[in-house]
Amino acid sequence: MKIENKSIYFEKNQIEKKIKKDRISIETKRKRRTIFTIIFLLLIISTLNLYSVAYYEENSFTLGKYLFFVFIGAFSLMFFNIFNYKIFKKEKMIKFIYSASILLLIFVFIGGKVLPGVVKTINGATGWIRLGPINIQPAEILKVPFIIIEAYIFYKKENDSIFKLIGISFGIFLSFAGFIILQNDMGTVIHYFAIYLVMLFMSGIDKKVIIKVVSGFGILGIVGLVGLYKYGNIFFDGYKVRRITMYIDGLFNDGYIGNIDIGYQVAQSLLAFGNGGVLGVGYGNGVQKYSYLPEIHTDFIMALLGEEMGFLGVCIIVLFFFLLYNIMIDIGINSKDFFGKYLAIGIGGMIMSQVLINLFVAVGLLPVFGIPMPLFSYGGSSILTVMTSIGIVLSINNYTSITFDKI
Repeated sequence: MKIENKSIYFEKNQIEKKIKKDRISIETKRKRRTIFTIIFLLLIISTLNLYSVAYYEENSFTLGKYLFFVFIGAFSLMFFNIFNYKIFKKEKMIKFIYSASILLLIFVFIGGKVLPGVVKTINGATGWIRLGPINIQPAEILKVPFIIIEAYIFYKKENDSIFKLIGISFGIFLSFAGFIILQNDMGTVIHYFAIYLVMLFMSGIDKKVIIKVVSGFGILGIVGLVGLYKYGNIFFDGYKVRRITMYIDGLFNDGYIGNIDIGYQVAQSLLAFGNGGVLGVGYGNGVQKYSYLPEIHTDFIMALLGEEMGFLGVCIIVLFFFLLYNIMIDIGINSKDFFGKYLAIGIGGMIMSQVLINLFVAVGLLPVFGIPMPLFSYGGSSILTVMTSIGIVLSINNYTSITFDKI
């Protein structure tokens, strides 16, 4: 009788386990399909947006190069989709990734001084490596290795003291940030910091401690902005200081209006959004692409979308990105592997913070940082980075059901 009861209990347990496994399998497939659908729709809209830019002969080169990088990015996404992300979890691999990343940043710094034909300076920032007809920005591509390393630190040191965990993880950030600052690329450093804050907030550290840390940085940032605004022109004489003071003027005193120097791009961007209104002026009918808004196909690409598709079109794009972010966070939370959890959260934070920074810059709520819109801005390094990172998240999602079998 006991054997019979035990057999019934075992059979019931197996049935429940199979039901749970099937549910997890269905969920992982649903998330994968949803991610592919969102990416496909975003790329279609982005291609149409850049095609509108290409009507203007001066920007006609952008669409072809954009599609080339989308193709390479799609290949990278599919590769990492079937790739076992847990290979990154090994200590030797982490050491290799970190060493290679720092060496590449050192090469860019030195190359900018001694190899100007190889390492290019664009818009004041020295951070592009020329590879034939294309330019690659290492600081952009290294966001993925940075997230991998930080995910490993949070996973390995989660049970250590709070100060040790924050100290080591922040030290990793500083090592990347230091070399990127030397490239004169403060915008990318700010994005790295935003990624770090997302991972820190989603870690197991007491939220009260995190709030105190973030509040401290926030107060320092506000004090720094006020100091630069009042005394920056006395102690510093540079384009970036004038850009920050113009941002504050634009935020509180309409300083962008009528300015043909530092605030010109933001002023034209605001005109584009205002001209678009709720529903936009219609596809192909935007005027800012006709050299009124310089470099519209890069950091200010959403201004064209806002002009032609209106506030509603921008909201749809933001909604797509929010859904993508939500799925990535969900994949991370449901991962049985803490390394995979932090990796998915970091990648989700990277994409969503980039979206918000780009939009806030376009409407004058942040200084102009030169941060591209994920999948929308013309920029090969950004497209490759985003597509590769999405492939890694898909890999984490794929291994969720496999991990369940081993529990």
